[in-house]
Amino acid sequence: MIGLAAALALAVQQPPATGLDGPYDSNGVFARILRGTIPVAKVCEDQRTLVFIPKDWRSPGEILVIPKRHVRNLLGLQPRELERLMVAVQHAAVAQRRALHSTGFQVVQNNGATSEQTVFHVHFHVVPSFGRVPTSADFRPDVPMAEMQAMGARLKRAWPTRGRC
Repeated sequence: MIGLAAALALAVQQPPATGLDGPYDSNGVFARILRGTIPVAKVCEDQRTLVFIPKDWRSPGEILVIPKRHVRNLLGLQPRELERLMVAVQHAAVAQRRALHSTGFQVVQNNGATSEQTVFHVHFHVVPSFGRVPTSADFRPDVPMAEMQAMGARLKRAWPTRGRC
C-alpha cells in the first residue's frame, strides 16, 4: 500500500489528460462510438445511455454501460445520471443471468490512469462469471464483430425492460 505523501507526489506528477481532471478527448474511442464512426454490437440504447459488447472481453457476454454525455469519470456525473447508469448495470446483470446462466458478475469502474482507467469516458464493465473465478485465459482480444453481434442480440432478448436501458 502506498503512503499518503507518495500518493500526493504521484498525483502532482500525473498529467491532467490521464488524471481525474482535464479536457474530454472528443477523438477518444467512446466519443467515436457515440458518433457512429466505430461500429459496436448494441444491447440497449436510449436518449442518455448506450450499452454494448466490447471488442475485447474478459468473459463471454461482458457488457459496457456508458452515458451518451461526454464525461471523463465518475466525478463528472450528476446524481440522476449515475442512478440511470446503475439501473442499466443492474439490467445488464439480469440479462447475463437470463441469457447466459451466469452464476455471478463483477462491476468494474476505474477513474484516472493511476486506477487503471484507459478510456477517459466514464464507463462500467459488467463481467459475468460462470461458476469459477475468471482468469487471464478467459480474456479474448479482438472478438469478431459477428460474434459480438450474436452475443448482443442474445442479451438484448433477455434485457428486462424493452427499449429502456
